[in-house]
Amino acid sequence: MPNVLSDGVKLDIQNNVNLKKIQEIASRASCNILVGFPSGEMHVPTLHKKKGENYKTFTGKSIANLEPIENAELAKMLSFGTASIPARPFLKEGIESEKKKLQEELKKESKKVVEGQNPNWDKIGTMAVGAVQKFVRGDHYKATVPNSQKTIEYKRSDKPLIDGANLVQSIHFVVRRGM
Repeated sequence: MPNVLSDGVKLDIQNNVNLKKIQEIASRASCNILVGFPSGEMHVPTLHKKKGENYKTFTGKSIANLEPIENAELAKMLSFGTASIPARPFLKEGIESEKKKLQEELKKESKKVVEGQNPNWDKIGTMAVGAVQKFVRGDHYKATVPNSQKTIEYKRSDKPLIDGANLVQSIHFVVRRGM
C-alpha cells in the first residue's frame, strides 16, 4: 500500500528486489576505459639535419648512437618532466579539457546498460583519445610551458610535444570489462 507524504506525494516501496537483475546490470556496466600508450611500441625519432651535419635526434645525439625508447617511456618523461624537460601532463589535461562531453556520453552509454542494450564503451575511448590529440595539437603548452629557445632552434618549431607527431598519433585506448 502506498504511503502518502505531507505534500500529497505518494511513496510506493516494493519489497521484491531482483538481486539477480541488479548483479547482471552491474556486471554489464563494469569496465575501465584506459587511455595511453601500448607497451612495446617504439618511438620513431624525428631527424633534424642542418647543412653539413650528420642526422641528429631531439636528444642531439647522432642517430647511430641513439638508444631506442618506447612511446610509453617518452610519454612518461614528457608528462612528468625530467632534469631538462618541463612537465606537461598532456594525457590528464587532454581528457580534462573534454570532461563535460565525455561525462555526457558516459551517461548515455550507462543508460543503455539499464535499458538492457549494449553500451558502446569504444565510443568513449575514441572520444578520450581524440580529446588528448586535440589538446596536444592546440596551443595550451605553447602559452603555458613553451619550448626553450634551444629546442625551437633545433626543431625549427615552437610547438611543445610535437616533433613529427609519432607520439600523439600512437595514443590508444583499451576497454577492460568486468573490473
